[in-house]
Amino acid sequence: MPKSTQLDNTEKAVIDALLNNGLSHREIARQTGRSRRTIDRCARNPQEYGTATHSGRYRLLSVQAERDVCRKASNSTKSANQIRSEIPENVSKNTILRTIHRSGRLVNTPMKAAPRLQQRHKNERLQFARSNMATEWNEIIFSDEKKYNLDGPDGYAHYWRDLRKDPMYFSKRNFGGGSLMVWAAFCGNRAVAVSFIGTRKNSQDYQQLLAQHLLPYLRRRRRANMIYQQDNASVHASNSTLAWFAANNVVLLDWPACSPDLNPVENLWSVLVRRVYANANQYTTVNDLKRAIRAEWDACRTGFFEVAQKQGGITHY
Repeated sequence: MPKSTQLDNTEKAVIDALLNNGLSHREIARQTGRSRRTIDRCARNPQEYGTATHSGRYRLLSVQAERDVCRKASNSTKSANQIRSEIPENVSKNTILRTIHRSGRLVNTPMKAAPRLQQRHKNERLQFARSNMATEWNEIIFSDEKKYNLDGPDGYAHYWRDLRKDPMYFSKRNFGGGSLMVWAAFCGNRAVAVSFIGTRKNSQDYQQLLAQHLLPYLRRRRRANMIYQQDNASVHASNSTLAWFAANNVVLLDWPACSPDLNPVENLWSVLVRRVYANANQYTTVNDLKRAIRAEWDACRTGFFEVAQKQGGITHY
């Protein structure tokens, strides 16, 4: 049963007058619509009624114990029960959860996937930054591959749920319903090419791709100090592919391992994914997906690259 509100000054004055007239507490409760217990408390000590402060139930954990709980939970994958077992106080799991929520600085959030950087990876990334302080980035041809599914990327279909209506469902076929790989490259404020490749390519397939798209671009630019960037995938770094680069006089950018975040093509992929799968769009066939990617790539090329040309360089992707 919910607690009733306290008596205001008017109600206390009415009760005092009725008490002076000799009415019983039961009768006063009936006339005022208040409980007899409320009337009893007011009649017992009218001057002190409503002035007492209620601190509520005492916390089971001390301030030091709460700090200990927060330290154990900080940047940890431990469950509330695990933290509970590590402290000497005998409290419930809900007490641990309340303590964590009350801290104001600990929230439960999904852990994002990222490459596992070992110390040598960090050293290589630092050396990469120091070695390219004076690099002319508009002369670097950045490239990358990305897989696209017919049903869209995982975790992309969010919507504003109206609780008055039936929920919407994002239909998902086995293995995404089909997929394709896309290779793209750009240099400075110019798009080099976009190409659809097999999901299982070998070194020879990759070299043929470069012969069809990279070499013509270099010939048109007369190889004006152009440098090609790629990651360290096995087909990219194989002896056969490295020999192909040497035979065709293609200069490679020394790229640190586990460094997708250094590649500005990733930002272009992000723009392209949002456009291709806008409004939770899905595709029936691989050819439909190809047409959509090609159309959005052309839109990105005529839109975003023009903005980059006005603003200068690749730093705005």
